[in-house]
Amino acid sequence: MNPDSPIPTRAALVRPAIATAVVGLLGVVWGALVAGTAGVIAAVMATAVVLAFFALGQMAVQKVLATNPALGLNVALGVYMGQIVVLFILLAALRNATFFDPRVFAGTIVACALVWTAMIVVSLSKRPSAYVEPESTLGLSDDPEVIARLRKDPS
Repeated sequence: MNPDSPIPTRAALVRPAIATAVVGLLGVVWGALVAGTAGVIAAVMATAVVLAFFALGQMAVQKVLATNPALGLNVALGVYMGQIVVLFILLAALRNATFFDPRVFAGTIVACALVWTAMIVVSLSKRPSAYVEPESTLGLSDDPEVIARLRKDPS
């Protein structure tokens, strides 16, 4: 695998989605214990929101990485900040809702978002590191002394 190529979208989404779903199930159990049916509804909604927001954001970042890798970090940070802002707006809009427990909703969103982010970091940290082979630098200079030195010293 070329270290500069983006990881496939499916591979980038599977582990974070599974881990987030597991944390969401823990949130459902927590919600049931703390707030009953309203807590279960809140935890299910929160898990669905995080899975949808973060999966769509990851797919957008992967599209940009495939076409313009130089913008990857900027787009990733922008998408992440946008997601967090929308989540806070959603929390603020639903804070007085009566059909679900807002504390369970907020807690599950935070837990799921942290797990999703951690799993993305783990996935990206397992990618191979970029390196330069000494032979690939031979074309950078036409000076015969530099070429001879590079061929003799492989480090």
